[in-house]
Amino acid sequence: MPVVELKVDRNLVCSDFSGYKLAFDSVPVLRQELGCDAYVLDPSSNQFSLLHTELFARHNHLVADPWMRHCSYFFNKRHQLVQCNYDLQTGRARAQRVVLTVDYRDQGDGELHRSGDYNYTIVFVSERFCVICDGITSYHLVDTGDRTRTDVQEWQRITRSPVNNNSGHRGFALFDARLDVLQERKQISLVAGHVARRDAVGQDQTHVYYMDLTWARWTHSPTNDEWSYNICQRLETTGSVHYCAFEPRAESLVIASNRDVQTPEERRAADEAAAARLNSSGDHDGQLENGGPPSYSWSQTDNNVLIRFNVPSTASAKEFNVSGSKTTVVVKHLDEVIFDEELYASVGDDLSAFKLAENGLELSLTKAEIQNWPRLFAQKKDDVAEEVHPMEAPPLPIPSLQDPVEECDLISADEEMKMVRFNLTSGCITHTIFLGPPPLVLTTTLRPGFPAAFATRQGVDASIWLQMYQPSRPDEWSVRHEGQLHAFGYVQASKVVRKFTVCSPDLDYVAICDPVRYVLVYFPANNSADGLRRRNGPPVTLGKQKLITLGNEIDEILGITTANNLITVLSKKELIHLQV
Repeated sequence: MPVVELKVDRNLVCSDFSGYKLAFDSVPVLRQELGCDAYVLDPSSNQFSLLHTELFARHNHLVADPWMRHCSYFFNKRHQLVQCNYDLQTGRARAQRVVLTVDYRDQGDGELHRSGDYNYTIVFVSERFCVICDGITSYHLVDTGDRTRTDVQEWQRITRSPVNNNSGHRGFALFDARLDVLQERKQISLVAGHVARRDAVGQDQTHVYYMDLTWARWTHSPTNDEWSYNICQRLETTGSVHYCAFEPRAESLVIASNRDVQTPEERRAADEAAAARLNSSGDHDGQLENGGPPSYSWSQTDNNVLIRFNVPSTASAKEFNVSGSKTTVVVKHLDEVIFDEELYASVGDDLSAFKLAENGLELSLTKAEIQNWPRLFAQKKDDVAEEVHPMEAPPLPIPSLQDPVEECDLISADEEMKMVRFNLTSGCITHTIFLGPPPLVLTTTLRPGFPAAFATRQGVDASIWLQMYQPSRPDEWSVRHEGQLHAFGYVQASKVVRKFTVCSPDLDYVAICDPVRYVLVYFPANNSADGLRRRNGPPVTLGKQKLITLGNEIDEILGITTANNLITVLSKKELIHLQV
C-alpha cells in the first residue's frame, strides 16, 4: 500500500513570522432577528458515546453556498430552509426568505421526528442542485434553480431516496456529496454516517460504538428523466471521522480517522479471528485456569516494590482481588487464590494499587522503611525463581518546565491519525497518509466543485492541503500544499474552549469560534510591524488578531460560515454578520 507524504512548499512558509498582535480596530456587526428559531436536535439519553457527542457537538447548522459564499442557509423549527443573503455592493444583509419546506412527515414510516434523530445536513453539488439529508432515513435531491437571482423562487424536490433500508438504522448525517458527468450521464455520489452499536469481542467490553458509513449513488437516465439510487459500499470505523470527502469522479473516498477503516466483511473476519484466539487460549492461556501458581517477577526502588504476574490476556481487572496485611499479600482471581505469601519486610496498608498492563497484572507496594530487599519473600524459596529488575522511575509529565503544555502534547501516541483512500473498483484501501497524533486543524471548501481541503499542524504553523487527482493516471493519488496559516497550529492548541475553526476561501483570515460569545479572528498576512527589527536580525513580521464579543444575549453559537471579508454567525434567535 503506497504511503503518501505531505511535502511542504517552502515558498509558502514564513520563517520570520513572530506571532499575532492584538488590533483594536472596530468590526462592523450587523444583526438580524430570525422569524422562527433555528432547528436544533440534541442527543438523547441513549446516545452517550463519544461518537454521538462529536456528531452533535461539531454539527454546523449554518451552511454556505460554495458558488455564492456570501449566501448561507439554515433550517428553522418549521422545517423550512431559510436563505440568508448578504449584499456585497451595499454592505447590508437582505431579508431572509424561505426557499424550501421539507415534508418531514413523509418518511415512509409515518412517524415524526423523535428523540435520537440527527440534525439536517446540506451539501451543494452544483449551481442548480443540492442534497439534503433529513437526519432520519432519507435523502432529498433538490433543484434550486438560479440561486443568483434575487427574486422569490421556490426550490423543487426532484426525488427522495432512503439512505439504507436494509441497515435498519434511523438517523443519518450527510458527510459529502458530489456531482459528476460520466458518459453524458449525471451521477451524484453520497456518503452518510450513522453511529451504530454492536457486541464486542472479549471480556473488557460488552459493546462497541462505531461509525457506519454508507456510500451510494444517484444516476440520471436521460431517456426517462429519472434518477435511480443504488448503494455501492459500506465502511466502518470505531474512531472519530475528522474528514470524509470524495475525490474527483468519485471513484474513491478519502477518510481521516484515529482508528482503522474497514469494510463490514473485513471487520467480521477480524472479529471471528479474535474470537477463535480467545477460545483457543481459554485452555492454556496462563496457569490460572489450571490451578497452578502464576509466574511472576518483581522489581524495586528504595521506596516501592512492584510485582508483575503473568495472567491470561482475556482477564479483566474486575476479576482480581488483592488483600492482606503489612507483611502478607493475597491475590485472588475470581474465587481462586493465586498468590498467598509473606513478604520480606513490611509494606503500607494500601493494597489496591494494582492494574492490568500489557505485560500482565502489576501490583505496586510502598515499603514501610527505605531499604533494599535482598529477596521478595520472608523465607528463601528454592522452587521459585526470583528475578530482580531495576524499576524505572516514572517519567515527568512535562519534559521541561519552561516549555508550554499544548493540546497536542497531551494526546496519546496510540491515537495516531491516518488518512486513507478507499477505491471502489479495487474494494480496498490504496493509499495512506500518516498524520500523527494531533487531529486536523480544520476542513474547508476553498473552491466550488473541488474536494474539501484540510489543515494539519506543521510545527507551529497550520498547512492547508488539497487533493490532487489525474484522470489519465487514476492509480496515483496525492495532496498538494495549498496555503499556510502562520503560527496558527500553536494558537489553536492553546484554545481549549472552542467550537468551530474556519477560514476564508482566499486564506486571508482564520477564525476560532467559542461556544457562546466570542469570535477570534487571525490575519496571518506578513506585515512589517511598523519597521520593528530584531537586534542584529531581520525585520519583525507580525499578523493581526481581533477579538469580537457578540454579547450576552447569545445563548449558544450554532453555526458559522465565511466569505472574503465576511463572517456569518448563527444563534438560536439571531443571525450576525461580521464585516472583517
